[in-house]
Amino acid sequence: MNNPTSTPRLFYGWWMVLICCIAMAAGPILITGTFSIFVKPLAEEFGWSRGSISLAFSIVAFMIAFFAPILGILIDRFGPRKVILTGAVVFGGGFCSFWFLSASLWHLYACYLVTAFGGACLTSLPFASIISRWFTRQRGLALGLMGVGVFLGGMYGPPLVTAIITTVGWRWAYVTLGLIIWVVAIPIAGFLLIDTPQQKGLQPLGEHEGGRETAPASHASHSTQGPNLTLAEARKTTAFWCMAVSFSLLSAVSHACITHFAPLLTDQGLSPQQAASALMLLSAMGVLGRVIAGYLVDRLPAHLVAGGLFLGVVIGLLAAFGADDITLAFVFAAMVGLGFGAETDLMPYLIAHHFGLASFGRIFGWLYGAFAFGGMLGPLLMGKVFDATGSYDIALTILIPTTIVSAGLMLPLGWKREGIHIEAAKAVGH
Repeated sequence: MNNPTSTPRLFYGWWMVLICCIAMAAGPILITGTFSIFVKPLAEEFGWSRGSISLAFSIVAFMIAFFAPILGILIDRFGPRKVILTGAVVFGGGFCSFWFLSASLWHLYACYLVTAFGGACLTSLPFASIISRWFTRQRGLALGLMGVGVFLGGMYGPPLVTAIITTVGWRWAYVTLGLIIWVVAIPIAGFLLIDTPQQKGLQPLGEHEGGRETAPASHASHSTQGPNLTLAEARKTTAFWCMAVSFSLLSAVSHACITHFAPLLTDQGLSPQQAASALMLLSAMGVLGRVIAGYLVDRLPAHLVAGGLFLGVVIGLLAAFGADDITLAFVFAAMVGLGFGAETDLMPYLIAHHFGLASFGRIFGWLYGAFAFGGMLGPLLMGKVFDATGSYDIALTILIPTTIVSAGLMLPLGWKREGIHIEAAKAVGH
């Protein structure tokens, strides 16, 4: 007779991947994925320029960039779950506050500032901290699957917001997003998330075969197959600065495109419904980008995977010049989504791979700040170029070489002598 206890069980960390995925579907993607849909309704009601409205998104990105290093410290000190729970309460309230939006631009900026403060706590930073602690083996795939939630939010958000704006108005659309966050993210953070496998008496998958060995619940293992650098040591490496600049540049490109996506397409003659469909495709390709990147980095050199996927964005930017054709609009959406999805998955993977987990939150906080800084500048500059020229063509032209530089900066991460830089950084740090 078979012994039922010999049947392999699903590693509990995969349940954490699913839970994080669901929570991230109610995260900051609800700002990023829907912002462009609100641009025209707000401009029509209050008479604001697109550049002025785009500044609100830049304020969101600035808030996240400024707060990310602090957030990393809070995650390392108090744990990701408490950070996520607190952020979910504020994030949902921020969206609901748009119900009271007046004709003052400063009121718009204030509402987005509050929303950004809460949303920063639901970025990939705390969720990736959780998943990286649960997985040593198959970490790339786990992070990729976790991040699918971001783009699931991007798939349901645009059509939902478009439908609500069309039927009952933009104020109800904002409030609906706030209620979704409260209903989804708060219960998950409050009752389901577990920061470390040690709290379940487990070890990270791959730490020991099977991932079911017990350990004291109070001891959070940060062991990894790579080095464990402090923030000060990481900042002395080539890898850190290549990541910082590359993430910032591609973030500027991606967020510029996503923030102005709907008006860019409708200006060229597509309907709002077609633009929303293209946004859904962008989010779907973001899902694919994360999964592809996560699968490939477990098998191929991560710097080559990153460089190749980043270069794919150039194809999308070229297609954007002919986006009056729905086929080219979909190519634009698909390639931007693929690159953006890959970037958001590769960030935590590369950080854990090059620097370890001992100071993961702090290091990720600084590099996520660079990512958010690019996300601040890109939409603002794109809006200003449109206001000055009445077209997005010059902005799109600038974004092409920016993307190429971002891809090229991934290559030094594969230099063999980077191992020497890491050892030197540790020696200096000690």
